[in-house]
Amino acid sequence: MARDAVVALGHPWRGDDGVGLRVLERLKGDSRLPPDVDLIDAAGSSMTALHSLSGRRKVLFIDCASMGEKPGTCRCFLPSEVRSQKVMPRLSLHEGDLMETLESAKALGDTAQEVVILGIEPQSVEMGAALSPALEGRLDEYVSRVIAEFS
Repeated sequence: MARDAVVALGHPWRGDDGVGLRVLERLKGDSRLPPDVDLIDAAGSSMTALHSLSGRRKVLFIDCASMGEKPGTCRCFLPSEVRSQKVMPRLSLHEGDLMETLESAKALGDTAQEVVILGIEPQSVEMGAALSPALEGRLDEYVSRVIAEFS
């Protein structure tokens, strides 16, 4: 039977861009998450994100997403509902765009049966380790939202 996965994206030193990684940390050891859900840190690695899709039933990606909402707002999307606005300078191999990664997996014929994206509106993605208060205060909500996706 195919396992499910939660995949965190983002950069831990760019403020709210690290929210997915913080949610992933909180999910570790949470007994509400089914045991067949793998937790994967794909921060900055489109190859890790690509490989996380292979042979899976369901994959939930967590990342900050500019949606024009109030900072801290979270929404679940299907890939077909997302349009990437990321401009890729192509300066290194670890840079990536989630939508491009999903298209690559699809082209390779090795993608999850179901892909969901949990986007969280950032307040600031400036260099710095701390999440903004708007997101920090809602981490438990984000964790519950992820768990609900696998219930």
